[in-house]
Parts: sequence; C-alpha cells; structure tokens
Amino acid sequence: MDFLERHPLVREAFRAMLENTKDLMFIKDANLVYVVASMPFVKMVGKVSAEEIIGRTDLEIFEDENLARRYIADDKKLIAQGENQIDYIEPLPEENGRARYGSTSKYILSDENGEFLGILGITKDITRDYLARQRYQQELKFLFELPKDTYAVSYIDVDSWRVISQRRREIDACTLQSCYTVEGLCEAAAESIVDKACVAAEFYRKFDAVHLKEIYTGGRNSLTFKYQRRLSDGSLHWVQNDVRFMMDVDSGHLCVMLSAKNIDMEKMEEQKLVVAAKMDKMTMVLNRETTMENIQVILRNEADKKHVLFMIDVDNFKSLNDTLGHLAGDAFLIKLAAEIRKTFRESDVVGRVGGDEFFALMRNIQDYPVAERKAEELLSAIWNICTEYPDISLSGSIGVSLYPENGKTLGELYAQADTALYQAKRSGKNQFVFAGNSTTPDETFS
Repeated sequence: MDFLERHPLVREAFRAMLENTKDLMFIKDANLVYVVASMPFVKMVGKVSAEEIIGRTDLEIFEDENLARRYIADDKKLIAQGENQIDYIEPLPEENGRARYGSTSKYILSDENGEFLGILGITKDITRDYLARQRYQQELKFLFELPKDTYAVSYIDVDSWRVISQRRREIDACTLQSCYTVEGLCEAAAESIVDKACVAAEFYRKFDAVHLKEIYTGGRNSLTFKYQRRLSDGSLHWVQNDVRFMMDVDSGHLCVMLSAKNIDMEKMEEQKLVVAAKMDKMTMVLNRETTMENIQVILRNEADKKHVLFMIDVDNFKSLNDTLGHLAGDAFLIKLAAEIRKTFRESDVVGRVGGDEFFALMRNIQDYPVAERKAEELLSAIWNICTEYPDISLSGSIGVSLYPENGKTLGELYAQADTALYQAKRSGKNQFVFAGNSTTPDETFS
C-alpha cells in the first residue's frame, strides 16, 4: 500500500478499477484482514460500502460461518504452500436461496525481500456457466449411458441443424427407426405416431430451427409428450418423449436432446386403473356413475337412433341374504351380472346401479319388436340363475322404456322404466313390462 501512496496515478487507477470492475476483487493483509475490496465483492457479501469490509476478517463479514471457515482454510493452504492458486471453482454466498459459484485466482503478495504481505484475490462469478456445464455434462452422460428403459436418444445442434449423435437400443426386440438427418428423424417420428392429432404429432410437424428457438426463448427448457408409436418391428407401444434444450458449452449453439422412453407397462397399468375406476368392483359390470354417463353420451350423440332402456330388479333378494347370508347374495349377483352382460352386445351399456338393480341400454336397434325379444331372453337368463336356489322364491322383474317415444333424456327414460318395473312387481313379478302399461311394445312405436 505504501507503493500506492508514493504513486498517486497508480493509486487512482487502482481505485477506479475497484469501483468499475465486474470481478470480485480483494486484498487481505498477512493476518487475513481485508484492506481492499471491489464494489462487486462488497455487494456479493451483502454490504453497501467497502468500509463495512475493510479491517474485518471472513468470519466477521460472511453470514455463513462454514463458508467463511472454508475461505480461511484455503488462504492458509495458499500461504503454507507458497504458490499461487489459479482458476479453481469455489462456492459463493447464496443469492435468494440459489447456489452461486466463482472461478477464483489467489496471488501471494510479497515485498522486495520476499516477506509475505498478504493475498490478492480475483473471483469471476461463473454461476450460470458452471450450472450450464454441469447440466450439459449430465445430459451427455445420459446420451452415452443410455438408460435401460430408453429406446433412443438423439442430440441435435439447432444452429447448424444436424444430428450430432444418436444412440438406440432394442427393448423387447424393437426400437425406433435409425435416422442420420434432422429431417429424417422428424419424418420417421411423424409417420410412426398413431394419433396424428396428438400434441407430439403437432410438435414434429412444426419441428424446425425457428420453432425450437421460439420455445427456448419463450422460457421453456424442456417438454414431455406421451403417445402411442409404431416401432421398428411394426408393433405399437406407448413412449414418452423428453425434449431438453441446452447450450453447447463449447460452440455456444442451442442444442436439443430428444429421448424416447418405453412406458408401455406404465401406460397399461394406468389404463387398468382407469377401467377399474369405472367398474363395479364386485360384479365387474359398469358402476352406477359410469353407466349413467355412458347412457347420456349415447342419447346425446345418437339422438336420431332408437334405443331401449331395461331396468332389472331381483325379486325377493332380501330373502336370499337372510337365508343363506350375504356371501351367497354376492355370489348370486356376480352370476346375474355375468348373464346380463352376455345377453347384450359389447356396444350396449350394462351396469349395476343399486344393490340388486341393474340397467342395460340396448342401443341403435332397427325396430322395437327386437326389444320384446331381448326382454324375453333376459327374463329367461335371470330365471335360469334363480332356479339354482330352489328353496328361495327368486325371480326377476324388468321395466322397459323406449327412446325417443317414452322420453328423450335419461331422467325421463329412468322414470318411465321405474314405473313399468313397479307394475311388473305388482302384477306378480317374474315378468317384464313396457312403459305405457303394456307387456309388449305398442304397435305405434314400430
């Protein structure tokens, strides 16, 4: 510092540098006490002026005691070794809870006699570049160490518009098509996607440098798509595309890494859960909510067709539970549901809507006499099961309503079928009744 006092021009230049540099600069004396600090360094430690730092040690100016002790340990190591330390990475104080990193060089200051005077430190905040390089290295590791569940990974340089690298592996004897150009990769992806209206198909249709840069500059670092895709052996599998944007740390180019992960088992399990949520867990026909929803969809989407609603109720079911127990009652309902399901087509709706009450919608029939034949078939199927319990007077009653004659909404059809069912039970049970108080469809309905 005496040198600076003897040379005013150098002193002023040094002060100007401290005030205007972007680097974190400081000088500590032989006791590791700060004697000089640049404004970026002052701000880095959360101070307003250099006066809050000068004359203090790391333990006095840094809130993080562990970080302060680390800096002191580094300084003592530097002094002990007697060698400058150039461009090593060290942590900086966090900013709003986010980690920061610096590239630091520390130089030993000595007088003309070699006597140790202190340390000059210069640190560049490299947080952004450091994290980018860390992420870049992780992504490259992902590329070269292809995960076991991943069909392929492609690394594309967006600025030069070329495939830098592509790695593939077979899973269950199939993989993605091999591509050596960006155009070929997009074409293969677009052609193999089953649902051409899905988000992934739209992404690959727009896949060009301009669109990718718009996504990245819009603040998106990654995208994920799940869709069904035709693989190299022609089979259909569910895959998950992960699209990750990054800057190449060497070229500075925007790059995209595309990975295709096998999620077929995951998707099948997911679909099983979706189906299970729609089913009555005991009888494995549709539950009440799904039954009602499906019928409403059909009435809405096929309003110009003829449909028939069957409301099925077991006569004297309580006697079965009281005599043989609830397990026997459950077994009966399981058999009954299976028979009702077999009586109707796959396209019809069959569901359990109450304890021993079932709904069936026979959709899109040609004429209403078909409904009478179906009611007879259904009544016969129910009776066959009931005869397995000779000691209990079991049978089935059915109320039938016709769309659109008896109603154009599910509520109206439900009310009409319920009234018809009530009439069937009052008339002696073990029979079907059509809405309108007749046992067969009125001729005017044909």
